[in-house]
Amino acid sequence: MDYEKIGNKKRTENKANSASIGVSGDYNEHVRHHLRELRNRLIVIILAMLLCVFVTYPFTESMLINAWNAFLGENIDMNIYTPFEWMFARIKISLLMAVAFTLPFTLYELFRFASRGLYPNERRFIKSVVPVSFLFFIGGAAIALIFILPLMFNYIILSSDTVAENQISVKQTVSMAVTLMAGTGLVFQIPVLMFFATRMQLVRHATLRKMRVLVYASLLTLSLFITPDPTFIAQLVCAVLLIVLFEIGLLVSK
Repeated sequence: MDYEKIGNKKRTENKANSASIGVSGDYNEHVRHHLRELRNRLIVIILAMLLCVFVTYPFTESMLINAWNAFLGENIDMNIYTPFEWMFARIKISLLMAVAFTLPFTLYELFRFASRGLYPNERRFIKSVVPVSFLFFIGGAAIALIFILPLMFNYIILSSDTVAENQISVKQTVSMAVTLMAGTGLVFQIPVLMFFATRMQLVRHATLRKMRVLVYASLLTLSLFITPDPTFIAQLVCAVLLIVLFEIGLLVSK
């Protein structure tokens, strides 16, 4: 009887010790329950994106026409080469808008999934980083829309009409614009990633500062490949933008 009481007391102490070591609010659960919760949250995210696509799709035709006239001019005709090209171009625009509009909700659902395994200071850190990351993404996409796309259309595409007749595909033009806007939004995450890496002690600030010359050379090389401009104007603008983002990352990660 005494041995049974001693055993029960030890089991109670072990449970209390394990609870004090773990993260507050967390509890043991089989991996299939975590996978089921992740699946449910991903389904909710996908449904929200699909709803946003259906809501924004009717407005994409006027948006596409206005953007075409603003960037290329009314004298440049739209050309489609497959029966569904116009519809796919509008769907891509809807998908880009859906990703932008539902990004805060997506990050919130993923945070809810992982929050039980995070310490309070880690939760506060992520809550402060996520809004800044979203604003940087929107800012990068806006810069691509306002500055980079007009520069590319004016100095690259429209300059070719002196040697060839312009028959610009709607699908290819929209794909290039969407890819550039999304890519610029992701590039603008450089300061956020540097801040995150230094705060999580994945890399030291002194190491990033010592690698400045190597990073500059890498960013210049990268800009030569992602911006096909024979005048090198777009490459120079892209390289300067990447260097500025890197310096901002160094400043905020001190």
